[in-house]
Amino acid sequence: MSPQLKAAVLCTSLLLTCGTPPARAAVMLRDYEAAVEPPSVWVVNIPNENATVRLSPDHPHDGLQCLKLHYHFVSAVGGQYLGIPNKIRIQGPVQRLRFWLKGDNSKASYGVQVSDASGETHQFGNNTGQGGIIDFDGWKEIVIDLSGGHETWGGDKNGKLDYPLTSITFMIGQPMDHDKPVDAEGDLSFDSLGVDTAMSAAETLGGQIAVTTPAYGSSVRGDTAVKLAAPGFTGVTVRCWKQGGAVGADSGVATVALDAQGNGSFNFPADTYPHGPVTLRISGEAGTLKDNCYLQLYNQGGVSWNEGMPKDPPPAANGMTLVFADDFDGSLAISGSDPKATYYDHKPPGGWQDFSKHTFSNHDSPKDPFAQVDTYLRIRASDQKQSSGLISSLKNDASGITAKAPCYFECRLLGPNAIGTWPAFWLMTDYMTEQVKGHKVPCDELDIIEAYGGEGPGSPNAFDTYMICPHAWDQGASGKALEKTAFDGLHNPVRMGKSGIPASWFAAFHIYGCKITAADTIYYCDNIEVGRHQTLPLSKEQPFFFLINLATGGGWPVDLSRYNGQADMYVDYVRVYQQGGPLPRLSPPE
Repeated sequence: MSPQLKAAVLCTSLLLTCGTPPARAAVMLRDYEAAVEPPSVWVVNIPNENATVRLSPDHPHDGLQCLKLHYHFVSAVGGQYLGIPNKIRIQGPVQRLRFWLKGDNSKASYGVQVSDASGETHQFGNNTGQGGIIDFDGWKEIVIDLSGGHETWGGDKNGKLDYPLTSITFMIGQPMDHDKPVDAEGDLSFDSLGVDTAMSAAETLGGQIAVTTPAYGSSVRGDTAVKLAAPGFTGVTVRCWKQGGAVGADSGVATVALDAQGNGSFNFPADTYPHGPVTLRISGEAGTLKDNCYLQLYNQGGVSWNEGMPKDPPPAANGMTLVFADDFDGSLAISGSDPKATYYDHKPPGGWQDFSKHTFSNHDSPKDPFAQVDTYLRIRASDQKQSSGLISSLKNDASGITAKAPCYFECRLLGPNAIGTWPAFWLMTDYMTEQVKGHKVPCDELDIIEAYGGEGPGSPNAFDTYMICPHAWDQGASGKALEKTAFDGLHNPVRMGKSGIPASWFAAFHIYGCKITAADTIYYCDNIEVGRHQTLPLSKEQPFFFLINLATGGGWPVDLSRYNGQADMYVDYVRVYQQGGPLPRLSPPE
């Protein structure tokens, strides 16, 4: 169970014995009685070994333990400070933060940083009148008015606290003497971090559904017991997409009544649902609280339905020839160094343009994000390995798979809806053939699907929406104008339900396609046109290669903690068609 849920369960239990809290009641976030997360500290301009933090029984203000920091600022280097993050989840709204600080009269400065749902940082420090100077010995209660003036940066830059709040960081700055940094070494302690709010503890801290068993991403078969914790809710509903006909139908799995602590369980009859990857959507609503949890499982039993590559070509490829197809039913041919591999595991050249917060990692490394599961390619984003994955059909030496207009590319995939996940299928014109010769050339990029996981502020593609994004890179002002005209004509985001596509991109598999002709570039989902624009000039002339990835970030906050630090994307197959037969398979340039 996550730290937030443990805190919420504790507070919910207290409510049951003490009654509804009065207005602006104090709600405990961290009492430091247990290691709900390993204490950590980050430093700026200080050697890492000069700051350590741990739970300590040394004279806590409350209970049996507090959080103890040992620090050493060095006068030879200015601009030194450190931060002690506390990962939290506050549904809000809250008025004030409170914590106890045991000072050492070091004259160091103190303050806090608060991270919100959009990834924006709100800093309350001495220069804004919210923090102060540690000119005291012993315990002192620090109160931060969240409605007061403060500094902000990053995220959506709106200057407002967007809920849920995700982190509170204690900040300690180097002491100064007449504007000169001074040496200081000592110990500080922190205890009883809480907030003032007009809501109940369950409403403040609860509102997040989490599955305790089975593990996220695990394999199941037959009747599977699912246990969950949902503090603040009295019940939840569970749904899963089910096989039938061409597109299937949404299915109710269970309606679950929860106990006073928000715990409950249900049975998932896996054998009656599709074989392979499935997503259980668990939803709760209670007063102001609303939440959706997405449980990814791999059904080893179940019913085979629409799996694998179709025998017939897609309608959009009528009159074209199949030039490449991969059903992922054999060993994976992915490598960052093997010229015989089918795919390169970075964005060429060399991966220096890789863009994921969880680093795109090599298939042949300990951080390997790729797996072949039955007839699927699985790409996993992992907190533990700090890795995720991308495959490119054009390799670092400019060899690989391409197709030239008129052509059609498609991929059947299922993405994960965790905060900050970024599944995508996209095309680029071949810039590598010239790049390996030392020439940088302009290129086009066609993002057939860019989907961003998460819901609420800072999560732009919640529910059934995703983005289609054309780009004209390094083509000057005229290229930017063409790009804008193309983008504006697409009326993003794609709303799948309004296009006649009943299941969202994370609830069920879909086929995402793109057809490039001399006149138009047309985008499809399940063979339904969802957008088009005039074909960009470079797209008419240059061959395309394709990329498939599960990235994280992209300017949006990332938090996989609800899902035990992992999220999975599954790829069923990819196909490439071209009019007039295949191009010669690209070999490395001489």
